[in-house]
Amino acid sequence: MFIFGADKSEYVPVDSVAIPHDRQLPIANEYGHYTTADEIVKGMDLTGKNVVITSGYAGTGLVTTKALAGAGARVICLARDLKRAAGNLKGIPNVEIEYLDLLKPDTIDAAAEKILARNIPIHILINHAGIIATPLTRDDRGYEYQFSTNMLDHFQLTARLFPALAQANGARVINVASRGHRECGVNFDDIHYKFSEYVPMKAYGQSKTGLILFTVRLDEMAQKYNIRSFAVHPGPIPSSDIFAASRVNIGSDFQVSFLRFTAKFMRNTNFTALENAIRRPKNVGDIWKNVQQGAATSVWAAVSDNLDGLGGVYVEDCNIAVVVPNGSAAPFGVRPWALDKESAERLWKTCEEMIGVTFTIE
Repeated sequence: MFIFGADKSEYVPVDSVAIPHDRQLPIANEYGHYTTADEIVKGMDLTGKNVVITSGYAGTGLVTTKALAGAGARVICLARDLKRAAGNLKGIPNVEIEYLDLLKPDTIDAAAEKILARNIPIHILINHAGIIATPLTRDDRGYEYQFSTNMLDHFQLTARLFPALAQANGARVINVASRGHRECGVNFDDIHYKFSEYVPMKAYGQSKTGLILFTVRLDEMAQKYNIRSFAVHPGPIPSSDIFAASRVNIGSDFQVSFLRFTAKFMRNTNFTALENAIRRPKNVGDIWKNVQQGAATSVWAAVSDNLDGLGGVYVEDCNIAVVVPNGSAAPFGVRPWALDKESAERLWKTCEEMIGVTFTIE
């Protein structure tokens, strides 16, 4: 939980640091930092919409699944822990579960093949699963865990599901990023920390910057198929299950269970509001959210009419974020290194090489 200590930056008014940008332009709407996912879908009818979400069975992912399914969408939840997913999703209508472990590329392909075999359009793909601040760990390919889980394997999943996204003729891809991207850009010379000193939060920041760059490039290339993409900062959410998920196969079973218990306790009490009262953060961007509030921006990006005709942008607090300088500690806004089109193109090619798949959109 140390990640969510009070932000070290002084209070900085947005207008004093925002950098003009041609796409990152906030819009007028009724939502904000405290909006919940249920408030976003209130009165909506999503019947006939098909949603695919990774890790949509815990924390903010579970809230996202409930909101979309409750509004009538069919949600296919991709899960590595089928038993836990079945328990958490029990009783929620319109939800199906398929096995997928992002650290096992063959399961990505297998899940995608099962979905494509249904010959149904995918209207919304939410790349939600993620881990944070793990010790230096590598997958079977030798790739650093955080970049592999948060970025690379979602790139592979999106590539595999692209035909179904194109079939929707109006799909959206939601990449759940983070304000953690402010830590750094992508180190193309040593993405997997073969030579550099490994700093867990730097590696996390790199993976989330990568997701935003992927969003920028995907949106640029896929518009011809009426597919738009959005990168989402859900907010600081101490009651999320991401901390427990980050220790699966790394920490002990006791540690994972304890982190899950702690997160559940915070969700079932008024802990988040109490801690905000104690901390008294200086900027709205550093006010902790509960999981209902944390899921709101992903749901908004997935279904809001406010974003019709838009894409390739980073959103937070149910709005398009302003751009702030690289190196800024402000707890809001997107950094220019995450929007750079040359870096986005380079990352795309790098990911193709890493997974051995050409993701060509013609």
